Amino acid sequence: MTYRREVLRINGTDYHLVLLDTNALSEFSRHSESMRELITWSLGSKKYVPCFSAFSILELRHRSDVFDRFKELFGMLGCFLVKGHEDLLEEEVQSYPDPSGIVPVSVAFTIMGGEGGNLDHVLNTAFGVKSTRDREKYWNEARDSIVGGIASRVANFPPDGDTYGPAEERLFVEWVGFEQIGMRKPDFAKQTVRVNEQHMDMSAFPSVKAMTYAVWHKFYANKDRKWDQGDAYDIIISSAIPYMDAVITENQMADGLRKTQRVDDFIEDLEIYTLKDFRP
Repeated sequence: MTYRREVLRINGTDYHLVLLDTNALSEFSRHSESMRELITWSLGSKKYVPCFSAFSILELRHRSDVFDRFKELFGMLGCFLVKGHEDLLEEEVQSYPDPSGIVPVSVAFTIMGGEGGNLDHVLNTAFGVKSTRDREKYWNEARDSIVGGIASRVANFPPDGDTYGPAEERLFVEWVGFEQIGMRKPDFAKQTVRVNEQHMDMSAFPSVKAMTYAVWHKFYANKDRKWDQGDAYDIIISSAIPYMDAVITENQMADGLRKTQRVDDFIEDLEIYTLKDFRP
């Protein structure tokens, strides 16, 4: 089932949300020609507002020159910070079994919004606080253990043949998705399954499904692919994708999303782009 939120309307104009992954944010920030293509596209007949995840910020901060350029360019263009994977799951639990009313963005940045809407000011202020830097350190150090933990479980779900089939993919998404909800929201899972004796409807958790499909395509679907540290943040960032109108991402993730569209309709309306679509 596809869940669509209401189109964002500002001063009588409809706007659509496009999620840019870390690679896209970096490339647009470093290459002015591609940035001009993005601006032209986003201001076309179908207006788009760029969105990004806090986890992309953590990655961009590894290169101060790219990070500074990102704040300058996207601060002028206007953009949204999307809600994190835990916030989205919390709202999906609260709205169960219908997440269609969830708004996936948390903070709007615009040059006309004062200090509270100034991208450079907000991010500089946030990372000037020790608790924010401590969380940054925690997540950066956790990437290897996240990837290692996922990789260690691949052998526990071998394919029946040489490769996985569609039935195995569906089983994986149901099994791992349910497991994730049970681990992250144990009280809700217990109340729903054990007390109310209801089957948990995984279609009510688009963020969890998106992350589970990302795990599938990064770790299971292609046995020749070598996973890396960056996969941890890619999986987390994917949680917001079902709530977007479009996504601009790297080739492997784009390929996985297109394959997901062929087997599951929860992102069937998603427009999928890669950086080559914005090169002049």
